[in-house]
Amino acid sequence: MDRRLVALLLLAVLARGAAVLALQSHRVPNSTYEHGEIAASLVAGRGFSMHFLGADGPTSQQAPAYPFIVAAAYRIGGVETPASLLILQLAQAALGGVMVLGVFRLASCVAPERPAVAWWGAGVAAVHPTLVYAATHVQVALLAATLVAWTLVWGLRAAASGSGRDAAAAGLLLALCALTDPILALAAVGVLVAFRLGGEGRPIWKPTAVMLGVAGLGVAPWVARNAMVHGEFIPIKSTFGYAFWQGNCAISQGTDKVVRPSVEDVMGEANSAAGLSDLNRALWKARHTAGYIDDVAFTPEFKRHLGTLPEAERSRVLLRMAIADIWADPARYAGLCLRRFRYFWLFDETNPKSRVLVYRASHLTLTGLALLGLATAGAAFRRRSLPLLATAGAIALFHALTIVSARFHIPIEPLMAVWAGAGAAWIVDAATRAVRSRSVAAVGGVEHVGVVGRLG
Repeated sequence: MDRRLVALLLLAVLARGAAVLALQSHRVPNSTYEHGEIAASLVAGRGFSMHFLGADGPTSQQAPAYPFIVAAAYRIGGVETPASLLILQLAQAALGGVMVLGVFRLASCVAPERPAVAWWGAGVAAVHPTLVYAATHVQVALLAATLVAWTLVWGLRAAASGSGRDAAAAGLLLALCALTDPILALAAVGVLVAFRLGGEGRPIWKPTAVMLGVAGLGVAPWVARNAMVHGEFIPIKSTFGYAFWQGNCAISQGTDKVVRPSVEDVMGEANSAAGLSDLNRALWKARHTAGYIDDVAFTPEFKRHLGTLPEAERSRVLLRMAIADIWADPARYAGLCLRRFRYFWLFDETNPKSRVLVYRASHLTLTGLALLGLATAGAAFRRRSLPLLATAGAIALFHALTIVSARFHIPIEPLMAVWAGAGAAWIVDAATRAVRSRSVAAVGGVEHVGVVGRLG
């Protein structure tokens, strides 16, 4: 491997490791949410279970991949201790290097004739604040971003080579995507677009069948487990209806959070924080103060009622309630979809963490560079970017129609880094041309003065 690339990957890992140590998120209480609760149950021998919507027991509230990773950290360092969370977050820092390598490979596939795009794209992914910050959270976001990038890498390779082995690798990664978060399976849309574009006369049904077949085999054991536990078919998670209700019930603002005036007081503490760890603690406090929409909408009696139902039925009850609210006011649902689309591409205004200047400035910078790259890199680049655009578009559309959060944007940020790499390369090329033009003009002026002097 190129030493420069090794250095860049090391930079990515060190940046994330430094963020973990500086922000001290592993010392923040109540920061592991459902993943931590399920992981604790796994370590305690209770299986994949948690308290969810009024009842304890085996669950499909989360996809399995990440809770098992958290459980591995708990096995080493203790359940939800600072030591175990530090181990987990430092491991995620190392995973950041794998993600950046995926961006480099992906950009090399999209712009093979322009190596600078891969270098700049990987550089953006290495230091982009939200991708760095993701390593400090007990969330699937960084793992999701890594898997989406590498799924598309192998999908593009399979499209170019026609190799069944490459298609199988894409299918295996697609299964891991689904087992991390079912929404990530929408990366299949991008891979299918790649197969269509790269077929060169080859039938696309063969790599498609291999990819989907391997992906299906990969998720089959978890689907079988769900059928045994719940007595019915549940693809990966049982919570679509619950999440849809959170994003679309009569009091929702399109996310799972509520906006409380008390959050503003806590944000005042964040603005006066003395250091990074104090700022991080204040932001976590604001996030906990905001709370979930369930805290406002559910009465104790209703929660107890939900707890008497099977887990999948609880979610279906909430889905029916959300649909009833939509039928009662379809225009409001349309407005929520538009708001979520804006929140997804700009800022989730219900999340206190998205109000921080560093977040907003870096988010707009990444978006601006990505748009510049798509606009200036040429038709061939845009055509080869179609699988990435299809993936990002499918994920954005899903969240616009259902529910949104700032973390849902992170899985597409490696794709945006590829386009941002093209934008950064264009800026550097334009600046270089401008400097050369001035140098040539200056040399021409000197020569002109010399000629006039001799003739004069």
